[in-house]
This record gives sequence, C-alpha cells and structure tokens, in this order.
Amino acid sequence: MKKRCTGLAVVLVSLVAFGVANADIRGVITPGLTVTRCDSVKFKSPDTLFLTPGWGSHTPEDTFPFLGVANPESLSMFGTVNGVFAALRIYHPRPESTYRFGMSVVAPPVKFYGDVGVEESRSAERLQCLAVSPSVVTGQMTVRLQPVGTGTPVVEIHDAVGNVIRSLNCTAGASGTATATWNRRDEFGRVVPEGVYFCRYAAAGAAAVRKVLVTH
Repeated sequence: MKKRCTGLAVVLVSLVAFGVANADIRGVITPGLTVTRCDSVKFKSPDTLFLTPGWGSHTPEDTFPFLGVANPESLSMFGTVNGVFAALRIYHPRPESTYRFGMSVVAPPVKFYGDVGVEESRSAERLQCLAVSPSVVTGQMTVRLQPVGTGTPVVEIHDAVGNVIRSLNCTAGASGTATATWNRRDEFGRVVPEGVYFCRYAAAGAAAVRKVLVTH
C-alpha cells in the first residue's frame, strides 16, 4: 500500500501486525537509479535521534537497524534524493508497507520491519552467509562469511545506537569462505565498553546482521 500527501508523507497504521512487538525497528531502502542519503532519523516515543552513517546510496539496496527502538509512535527521516532535500514522517510504521522517501516521482521506496520480520522476509540463503563465534565475546571473535559479488568483503561492527565503530576486511580462504577477527577494539585501538554490538555484512542488495555481547 502506498500513500502520498502534500508535504510530508503521513501514513496512519498499526504496529500490532509485527508479531514481534519488542523487536528493534529496521529499515530497507531501495534507491534504484537515484543517489539517496538518509542522514538522520528521529523517533517519538521513545524520543530518540539517530545520526545515521548514510543509510542508502546509489547501491541497489541497503538496510539500517535502529537499535534499541521498538514500537515508535512516529518516525521522521531527513536526507537527500539526488541532492534535493527529502523528508518523510510515518506514524507507527507497519511492516510490508512501502512509503516514499521524498515527494518526487524518483523518490526511493522504503520499508520498515521488526528485527525478526526483516530477516524472515529476505532470502534465507543470503542471511546464512554470515556467522560469528563466539556470540559472547570476552577476548577475540571470529567472523566467517560466504562472499557475495566481487571485491574484498567488509564486515562492519555497530554499537547499540547504530554507529560504525570498526570495519573489518575479510580474507578469503581456499574453501571460498572469508574470515576476519575482532579483538573488541574500535578504529582507534580502544577496547569497547561492555554491551550489545552488531556485525553487519552487506552485498548485492542484501544484508546480514548478527548480534553479539561483549564482556570484560
């Protein structure tokens, strides 16, 4: 279902259909031929502002988890579509519904899911491409994945509010499996605080995310 309004797009829907009411919200944006950036997202209830690392680009598709946010009363996105300011406001984003980020005809579609819903809605083959061990990290963690596409696969480590704190270049092995290790340190060599972190691998229009717990 798609709805467009003059000014900000407003869609009144219910979040009950998630079936995963306590899951974090996750978005999927499909820019197509447009160059798209979502630089910030603001939630009401809870009142939370995310400055994203640039959710969306000219790539076929990208995802971004808004970690720690479930059942928001409303959501506002701000960014650009082909260099033109774009905004979107949604009341109670509903899964499996498509909204437009911006008012032009080339504005990219965006969907929202609960954390479980987005994984179940995507290809199981793609989502199985990423594995981490151990999931409770007290020293060093190993990342294994089946690369998709060409180039060096990169795994991003996100903190609990979605910031990228470390990027890991994976090394391909003889079996075709690529691996990397993480020693609980950020890009500046500092040991990260205890808490929940997310490993994310994106390629060919799909993304896989794994949750880990860091303890000291």
